[in-house]
Amino acid sequence: MDESPYQLYADMLTEKDRPDFAHLDCGSGKWAEAATEWIQGSDVWESIKNRGTRVWLFRNSRDVVVGYGSLGLTRRKWPPPDGRHANLQIIPMLGLDHHFHGKPADRDWRYSHQVISHLRYEAIDTLTQHLAEKRSTLPLLTLYVHQDNAVAIRLYENFGFVPAPQVKTNDHILMSQKLEVTGP
Repeated sequence: MDESPYQLYADMLTEKDRPDFAHLDCGSGKWAEAATEWIQGSDVWESIKNRGTRVWLFRNSRDVVVGYGSLGLTRRKWPPPDGRHANLQIIPMLGLDHHFHGKPADRDWRYSHQVISHLRYEAIDTLTQHLAEKRSTLPLLTLYVHQDNAVAIRLYENFGFVPAPQVKTNDHILMSQKLEVTGP
C-alpha cells in the first residue's frame, strides 16, 4: 500500500499524551460511551500498570488523535467454556472518535481497519517473541464485543474473528482469531 493522506501513525500511550485525547469522544451508545470512559478515566492507566496492557494512540498526518487501540495478555479456559487454562492475547478496548467513524470513504484506508491491522501485527509480533522465548501463549487474538454492536461485529468478522457463541459475559460475546506466525 502506498502512502496516503489517510495514513495513521501509532504511538505508545504515555502520561504526556493526556491533553491530546482529553476531548476524544467515541460517540453515543453503550459501547461507544464505554470506549470513551476507558481511555479518559483511570481504567486505561490501571490496565497498563496492573496488567501490562499496551495502548497506542492513532494520529493522522495533522497530528489529530483519531482513536486508540490496546493489546494485553490474559489467562482463560480454552477452548471455552471447559478447556484448560491458557495464556492468550486480548484486545481489551479500542475506539475511534465519532468524527472518524466510517472514514475515510476509501475502504483500503478506513481508520478502523488501520487500527485493527496494527493490533493484529503487534499480536503476531508478541506471539513470535513468546515462541522464541518458549513461553506458552496460544496463537489466538481475542476480544469481547457488545452483542448489539452489529457494525463492530461485522468489522471483526471481516478481519477473520469468529464468535464463540457459548461464551457470553453480560451483554458481550467473545470473538477470536487464529494468528499465523511465519519464519524460522
